[in-house]
Amino acid sequence: MNIRICFSFILMLLFTACGDKKTVPNTDIEVAQAFIQSILDNKFEDAEKFVLKEETNEEYFKLFKTEYKSKNKEELENYRNADIIINEIAPMNDSVSIINYSNSYIRDKSNKLKMVRVDGKWLVDLKYTFSGNM
Repeated sequence: MNIRICFSFILMLLFTACGDKKTVPNTDIEVAQAFIQSILDNKFEDAEKFVLKEETNEEYFKLFKTEYKSKNKEELENYRNADIIINEIAPMNDSVSIINYSNSYIRDKSNKLKMVRVDGKWLVDLKYTFSGNM
């Protein structure tokens, strides 16, 4: 009987350990990294979940998506293999921060994301990234 209990326990541990456990990003930096990684991986459906739902943001996202998808396969693969480099995190207050980042494929070009907390959830506000306000 002890063998059955041990065997069942081991099987349960194996199934639990092998399960797909995706952590939900909660902080400004976690959401920024998830958004950037989704873009680098060309997974725009995933990235869009992190964009602040406003008409201007949605338009910027569509334009960016179209431009990004027009890249050749080799360039897309280089982005997919790139690592995210966080250059600076600048909290403006408890609900706004600016994330300055680049990637290992194009290190010398940095980008900025404005992160805003709305209803307790961090989101990317693209208006400021693309408007030149930064």
